[in-house]
Amino acid sequence: MTDTNYPELRMHRLRKMEVVVLAEDQPAVETLLKSAGLTGWTIIRDVAGMGHHGFHQGKTIFNDSTGLVMFVGVGQDKLVTDVARGLSRFFQERPGVSFFSDVEVMRSEYFAAATDEKQPV
Repeated sequence: MTDTNYPELRMHRLRKMEVVVLAEDQPAVETLLKSAGLTGWTIIRDVAGMGHHGFHQGKTIFNDSTGLVMFVGVGQDKLVTDVARGLSRFFQERPGVSFFSDVEVMRSEYFAAATDEKQPV
């Protein structure tokens, strides 16, 4: 997709996921993302916010297995849908929230699945 106001920018539509879980669940979510085929994501530690169970504050002064972490990732629709399916099962047993949205990115090769062919930009 190219914006007619800025034809030099080549944008690509993908799906974004944001997932907030207990820090102790970080390894399980990483495994889920890898098994879905995502090749990269960002982890934000010490996430704080208001939820159904009150205010959660980042408290990882002495260890990083307490508190909340947030995963942010971008991928093709099928990969993000696979992540959502896995999270749906995960959230039946563990607390957490997830958000999914359409986004546009530059440098789409950074978000290609491990099994996808690299697309020319």
